[in-house]
Amino acid sequence: MRTFLSLFKKEVRTCFLSPIAFVVMFFFWVLTGLNFWWLLVQLADGESLMMATQQMFGGLICFSLLVIVPLITMRLFAEERKLGTLESLLTTPLTAAELVAAKFAGSLVFYVVLWLPVVAYTIIQQKLSPVEALQFPDFGALRAGFLGVVLVGGLYIAIGLLMSSLTSNQIVAAISGFALLSILFFSTLFMAYTAPSPAVRLVGQYLSPYAHLLDFSRGMVDSRTIVLYLSYTAWFLFAAVKVVESKRT
Repeated sequence: MRTFLSLFKKEVRTCFLSPIAFVVMFFFWVLTGLNFWWLLVQLADGESLMMATQQMFGGLICFSLLVIVPLITMRLFAEERKLGTLESLLTTPLTAAELVAAKFAGSLVFYVVLWLPVVAYTIIQQKLSPVEALQFPDFGALRAGFLGVVLVGGLYIAIGLLMSSLTSNQIVAAISGFALLSILFFSTLFMAYTAPSPAVRLVGQYLSPYAHLLDFSRGMVDSRTIVLYLSYTAWFLFAAVKVVESKRT
């Protein structure tokens, strides 16, 4: 545990001090700000509260994660391999599982911090809502929505981490992560909403991250969805551990 905590602290510092972190923060926070402004415009035009809550976790923000997460994860192992420090780490008693877990946890913390402005926006929304009006935002739906973005983000980070472990080039890691996430996202999205077969649509809705985020934003928490994301995240992390272990041999 002491080794993991030491690696975790190092990864968190590296995430927040790297130049790409400031670019990612700026881009994502500008996008969430524009999304909040658009949400207020919709409310002023008479949009329903449920649709407004969905807007907080959907729309362009949902699509932007396909770019944001690969930018976060592209350096995790690719940079270590390029600098030759991965081999040095693997000659120590440190296990590959500890290294992968620390890099995953550090990236997940950075990812969660990216969503903190949304918390401020919810407080602003609550202050702007008249006392006699229906409470907005619905904090139950918001908690479910944040659970959804953490689960989806965890899976995306695990996929990006695996792609980074396969190459020493950060650009290749980012592009391959983006490609795999895009295939997952758009294939299940089309299956869920455009497939002619009801059975295919049902499968798509069960697998689609976009559909899941919409459900979570409505306050719908399905234990099967939670198990699905935790299982897939664990599988990709396990695959990354095996890739890193292969470098030791």
